[in-house]
Amino acid sequence: NRIHISLKWLLLGVVFGVAAFFIVSLSMERIESPHFSAQLSAARLMASSIAELSTFRESLGIEIDPSVDPNLTGLIGPEFTELTTTLGNLQAKRTSTNPDFAALLVKYFEELDLKRGDPVAIGASGSFPALLLAALCACEVLELEPLVIYSIGASEHGATHPEFTFVMMLKRLVEAGLLKDSLIAVSLGGNYDTASGMFFPGARELMTEIALSSGKTFIYEEPLQASIDKRLEIYFQEAEGPPSVFVNVGGAAPNFGNTLLAISLDNGLLTAFSSIPEGDERGLIFEFAELGVPVIHLLNIRDLAMENGIPIDPVPLPEPGISGVYFVDSYSLPLTLTFLFLMILCVVAGRMIKK
Repeated sequence: NRIHISLKWLLLGVVFGVAAFFIVSLSMERIESPHFSAQLSAARLMASSIAELSTFRESLGIEIDPSVDPNLTGLIGPEFTELTTTLGNLQAKRTSTNPDFAALLVKYFEELDLKRGDPVAIGASGSFPALLLAALCACEVLELEPLVIYSIGASEHGATHPEFTFVMMLKRLVEAGLLKDSLIAVSLGGNYDTASGMFFPGARELMTEIALSSGKTFIYEEPLQASIDKRLEIYFQEAEGPPSVFVNVGGAAPNFGNTLLAISLDNGLLTAFSSIPEGDERGLIFEFAELGVPVIHLLNIRDLAMENGIPIDPVPLPEPGISGVYFVDSYSLPLTLTFLFLMILCVVAGRMIKK
């Protein structure tokens, strides 16, 4: 059966629809996120942590180059060292040092409705130490239990200084009373998580020395799937079951896997996957996805920042509480309902009056 609607009333409904778009858009106002207080606390904790690490780095005699790190965070490493594994984007590295990313992690954790004491599995390479710090600050404020497995290898301008890896950074922050010691295991990183094909001779030996000196469980397994399985075992043992969420920072091989599907993954909070690859070496992201554990994927920093109202490569870094990540857009409900009623009325009237 055909439904006949008067063209005149149908056009009037379209007019109301177009008017609704513009008028309701004008009613938009920016209001504080429901998690604003925790977001602000996490960002301030990250800012304090960065200040502590910057001072500590200089006390070690490791110069901070203002041409590379204009905000003097101390979290931007040299381009090429024995720890450098791959190319890296300097703008992305500097963008990641914004404490607003701690606020973003709070937002993600709150959206998952995590509760005090929930275990948060974190897998990170040395490529984005600031994002790892952001995750830990969010956990600290929300009283979650982070479980970090850290790969020492880093892309350019990450935690590439051999005397200032995240192992050293976290140790200092624990001593300063800013964070808890959440590091549970360390690996070499790089190709297949075994530091193969490094740029400098002796790199693997240096990385092994750093790993062993951490005093944490040292993961060195071949092939890659064995390294993935070992991580799963450690996470489940520490969490006493599956963790509440898995946070991936960077592109460490055991986390990212050896599959083309990983390259096309969206960034941010992932609670559903269109496809999960079968077989070995698919990485912890997909291993946890198959177990029903949500994933927070932090890799494409520019897009992640733009999608969440975080400025790209700002100098100076903004004060916490200003960027878009702390706010949500609110529209007038009465206006929306009024226009919706008028459009429905046009359709009903158009069916009753066919001419």
